[in-house]
Amino acid sequence: MPGPQKARAVVLSSRPLGEADRIVRLFTRELGRVDAVVKGVRKTTSRWGGRLEPFNVCDLLLHPGRSLYTVTQAQLVDVFMRLRADREGLTAAAIVCEAAAGVTPEHEPEERVFALLRNTLRELDRGISGRAVESPLVLGALLKLLYEAGYQPVLDACAACGSGGLSLGFSAARGGLVCADCAGEGVPVTPEAVEAMLDGLRLPLAGLRELPSSPAAGEALRDVHRLYAYHTGSRLRALRIAGAG
Repeated sequence: MPGPQKARAVVLSSRPLGEADRIVRLFTRELGRVDAVVKGVRKTTSRWGGRLEPFNVCDLLLHPGRSLYTVTQAQLVDVFMRLRADREGLTAAAIVCEAAAGVTPEHEPEERVFALLRNTLRELDRGISGRAVESPLVLGALLKLLYEAGYQPVLDACAACGSGGLSLGFSAARGGLVCADCAGEGVPVTPEAVEAMLDGLRLPLAGLRELPSSPAAGEALRDVHRLYAYHTGSRLRALRIAGAG
C-alpha cells in the first residue's frame, strides 16, 4: 500500500460517521475525487476547527486505506467568508460542488476541473446578484463541468438530425437543441435560454458573474440539469432544495 500523499483539495461535501468522525468528499488536484475520514472532527475538543468545512480549499496529508483515505493533516488555503454569509452564494456553491462530484470518476486527476471549482468559488465569494438558480455564473460552471466530462450540449445544430434549423426544443436524450422537425423529442426552449447557454460556454467565469441573474438563465439551468441527470443517472439535490430541481 502506498504511503501518505500530499494533496490540495476543494472540500465538496461532508457527512457524519459514527459519533465523532466525518467523511469528507474531496476533489484534489493530485488524486482527483476521493473520500476521506476525518477522525474526531465532531468532538468539542477537536483539533480540526473549521478547516474541513465544505467549500474550503486545503492542503492535506492523506493516508490511503482499504476503501477510504484518512486525513491526518490539514492546512487552510482558501476560506470564502463572504460566500458563507450569503444564502444564495452557499446555494450556488452547493450546486456546483455537487455537480462536480457527480460528473467526475474517482481517482482520476483533472487539474482543469480543480481549477474550475476553485475559480468558481472565488467568483461566488465576490458576490452574485439575484437567485443562485438564475445566475449565469452557476449555469456557466455547470456547463463547463459537463464540457470537461465530455457531455457538452450541442448548441450549434439540431442534436437529432444535424440540421441548422431554428431550435425549438432541448432534448437531454439527444444531447442538446433540436429543430422544429425534431422538437417532439425535447422540451420547448426560448431563444433567450439558448443565448444564456451559449454565454455560459464561451464567457469566462468572471464575465459570467458580472451578468445579472435572469429567468432565461434559470430556464437554461433547468435544461442543462436534465442533461446532467441523463448522463449521471441522478438529479442535483442542491437544486431541488433551492426549488429548481
